[in-house]
This record gives sequence, structure tokens and C-alpha cells, in this order.
Amino acid sequence: MQLYIEGYRSHNKELYQALSSAALWYGAVLLGTRMVKNIYLDIKLTKGLKQKEKAYGYCHIVDYNLSRPREFCIELDASMKYDFGDILTWLAHEMVHLKQFVRGELCDYETGRVQWKTRTFGRVHYDDQPWEKEAYRLEEKLYKEFAEWYYE
Repeated sequence: MQLYIEGYRSHNKELYQALSSAALWYGAVLLGTRMVKNIYLDIKLTKGLKQKEKAYGYCHIVDYNLSRPREFCIELDASMKYDFGDILTWLAHEMVHLKQFVRGELCDYETGRVQWKTRTFGRVHYDDQPWEKEAYRLEEKLYKEFAEWYYE
């Protein structure tokens, strides 16, 4: 994985190293070591994303090849009030979305319709979106496994 980290708190060496290690670890677990080599990821750390956008993070495709995207940007709220565990958990959540895009499980159409695996969805309440359910189901598991490996 080609990884670039920028923005608020990106010069905090400990956070930078934890994010780098976590992104590579999550990517290898979710995509496999072979596929993750072809991913380009820009992690942007912002201050106040939660207040402004009502979310702790976002995963965006920045690749022009929408059918087989390999270039992504993940934005995370890195405000000082959040600890590393929070930020690394949100990264795990967004990395699940990256996996969904790479594997063609989630196609986010500009028309407001979303393709999830074999079904097409129109407007669906956030809590009922199956791609979000998967990301929430996996985020804590991924973070805990990563933390055991990283902090042992």
C-alpha cells in the first residue's frame, strides 16, 4: 500500500506511526497482502469533522476507474479530545468501506442509488445500510486484533 498521511496532528510521531501500521495491517487483513500492494491511500486528519459533517470519518474514491478503484482518501477527525484508540477504530471502519469498494461490494452512484453486492438501494436510513452494519460489526474486532499485535 502506498500511504500518505497529512493534516492536523500528522506530525505527532506516535499517532503517525500507529496510523501507518494500522492502515497497512487493516489493509492486509481485509484485502490480502497481494491486493493491498496496489492500493494508494491518503489519510487526511482534520479537526472538528464530527461537528461539521456529523461523522468521525469518510472514505472517498479518488480514482477515475470507478469500477475497479485503487486510489482512496480517508478523512478522520483527529481533534485532541479523541485518543488514539478512537482514531484507530474509525480508521478500521473506513478501511472496511475501502475493502467494499475495492472488492466491488459497494458501488456508490452519483444518482443517489447504491449498489451493495447484488442489490440496489435508494434512500436507506443510515442505521439500516448493510455496508454500514458490516463496517460497525468489524471495526472493534479489527482494532482489538491490531492493538494486541501492535502493543504486545
